[in-house]
Amino acid sequence: MKICSWNINGLRSLRQPLRTVLEQLDCDIICFQETKVTRQALAEAYARIDGYHSFYSWSRLREGYSGVSIICKTSLAPIRAEEGLAGKLHTNLEDGLGGEYLSLEENDLLAIDREGRAIMTEHELEDGTSLVVINVYCPRVDRDKPERLTYKLNFYSALEQRARCFLERGCRVIIVGDFNVSHKPIDTCDPGDDLNYFNSSPSRLWFSKLISEDIFIDTFRYLHPDQREAYTCWETVSNARVNNYGVRIDYIICDGAVSKCHLVNCERRPDIESSDHCPVIAEFNFTFKDRSQAKPPSICTKFWSEFKGTQTNINQFIVKTKRIREDDIDSQDDKKQQVEEITTTNKQTNQFNEIIVEKSVTTQSKSLIKPSFKKVKSDQSSLLQHFKRSSQSTMTPPPSSSNDSIPKEPEVITLLNTETDEKPKKSVTSWNQIFRPPTPPPLCSGHKERCVIRQVKDTASVNWGRYFYVCSRANGASDNPQARCEHFQWKEIKKKTTSTN
Repeated sequence: MKICSWNINGLRSLRQPLRTVLEQLDCDIICFQETKVTRQALAEAYARIDGYHSFYSWSRLREGYSGVSIICKTSLAPIRAEEGLAGKLHTNLEDGLGGEYLSLEENDLLAIDREGRAIMTEHELEDGTSLVVINVYCPRVDRDKPERLTYKLNFYSALEQRARCFLERGCRVIIVGDFNVSHKPIDTCDPGDDLNYFNSSPSRLWFSKLISEDIFIDTFRYLHPDQREAYTCWETVSNARVNNYGVRIDYIICDGAVSKCHLVNCERRPDIESSDHCPVIAEFNFTFKDRSQAKPPSICTKFWSEFKGTQTNINQFIVKTKRIREDDIDSQDDKKQQVEEITTTNKQTNQFNEIIVEKSVTTQSKSLIKPSFKKVKSDQSSLLQHFKRSSQSTMTPPPSSSNDSIPKEPEVITLLNTETDEKPKKSVTSWNQIFRPPTPPPLCSGHKERCVIRQVKDTASVNWGRYFYVCSRANGASDNPQARCEHFQWKEIKKKTTSTN
């Protein structure tokens, strides 16, 4: 059995159809994080896939945020499935996985689940036991939002408590997902100079506690304890994936018994792109019961009303009309005669209105033939100042007996000589000042190449909103000559000068 964990950074960011992506991954259970899709925005191509059952959890707070899903082959149809970790989202108690929930206040429990960060499935094994798969997208902590650290630690606690409860019940447990924490200095490209500060992070302390005493195992480090630069996430703004300058924050964790008896392999797939993360795939030698003909849990997307064929359609809003009886024929004729009288009256009224409209239109057209303009003296230059009237006429009108029929001489307009006139020169200069090309970016100090411009996005910084120049190359290690150099330069802000005229 192969299981895949991949933060796809949005279902719509996939460069190929979902069915093609599943075939490329070639796994039995696929766990996506950060799907960024709600139930209303979920397309049928993502919800009903031939040969697969899909389960989604989405954010109840806002669209295009968070979201996780588990997609498994029909032969591995789960016996139970649950959305969230705190038990506040599943409505069918028969589908819930059970166990003890975290003892927190009601609002804190709701906060854990309503961001759509966890979904769980339970699968039946051949030996009579069950395997629980927990897919999580753990929160990250922003410097300007310290309250998110409390939320993140509560999420971690809920995850650990549910996982330990499944172990006590005799289940095998696999936890996959984006944990938003690099465990050891070997798991990050830049751990910093102070390793004590690095290891004292609350997220790293919790992670170390989770995988201690062989209760849970980091499958990749269990098989590759000393492999360096095994990163799973890269910064996209600096194009750091080119130089493999990233962090390892995506994990597949299993309990100790599974790692000793069933774990076969765990590897990264950096060759599969379309996201800032790469897939992580682990292989186990489990034997499952064939449940190809079994009914999946009720939260499976194939049972949603919008995909099941039971959604509201337009036919439900159409009411059948009653047939007319013979007794009502006379009354219907009277109504028909009244309607004909009303329509003839309306036609006469419309004809009268059309005559009035035609008169008003002709009046308006006459008034538009020779509009009167008042000349206002102004020093502002106009377009007509760049032209002059010729003194000679090119056409001679024929004689006529009537004075009224004599046409006016046509005016011939010729361009002024720009070499003798000074006003066009001034106007050209002013236009060049307005539409002057942007100043090219400076050259970086390391490679003598054109820099790229960036903007400070940190709202807590005193330089928020300012622009600066950095090297255009991809980010990388400091000892890599092909990586970005240390060039940094603020963009000068030119003050606009106001004229006294």
